Amino acid sequence: MCGRFGLNHPHPVLADWYRVPFMPELAPRYNIAPTMDIPVIKTSERGREGSMMRWGFIPYWAKEGQKLPVLNNARAETVAVKSTFKQSFRQRRCLIPASGFFEWKAKGAHKQPHFISSRDGSPFSFAGIWETWATNEGRPIESCAILTCACNSLMQPIHDRMPVILPPETWDIWLDPERRQDEGLLPLLKSFDADRMQAWPVTPAVGKVANQGEELIQVLI
Repeated sequence: MCGRFGLNHPHPVLADWYRVPFMPELAPRYNIAPTMDIPVIKTSERGREGSMMRWGFIPYWAKEGQKLPVLNNARAETVAVKSTFKQSFRQRRCLIPASGFFEWKAKGAHKQPHFISSRDGSPFSFAGIWETWATNEGRPIESCAILTCACNSLMQPIHDRMPVILPPETWDIWLDPERRQDEGLLPLLKSFDADRMQAWPVTPAVGKVANQGEELIQVLI
């Protein structure tokens, strides 16, 4: 699963990395949690662009006030067939930038958080799906979910799931709205190369959403 991540790459760096003319301007955030607004990369009639969405997928058919689980993740193994997600999987896919993500490792009666990032310092690009939902007044709200898959060898000692991380050579395929066939998309949904990742224990303070700051991603001594 993926329940927390951070994004501290500056927006001009992200705009260049994703080859988009605009990225929302944000201060560094070190403890992003579900229901927060996050930057995503999607394809529109104007081409590839950056925008903000709610992290926590809201199905288009949901009724206002209806109690729904917070759908921050969608499983790669079932996203193409699960009724909540399958239409978005075929028509509305996005990339979700992250400087790294958090996962908790069971340690006796406690859980030790770890921060996972790329070895070369580049952003991770999580595979995402998105949807537009409208309030009773007709106000549109765009929301998204991060796809997850079985873990790689680096993640295995920490957790059994991880975000689907897409390398740059797959972005055009993933973001192309004309690609709607499962056989062209599902092979992309696999664990990222463990040799290109690193992980270390961090402070338990990251467990509290209100906590922010670079100290949350520093190695726990």
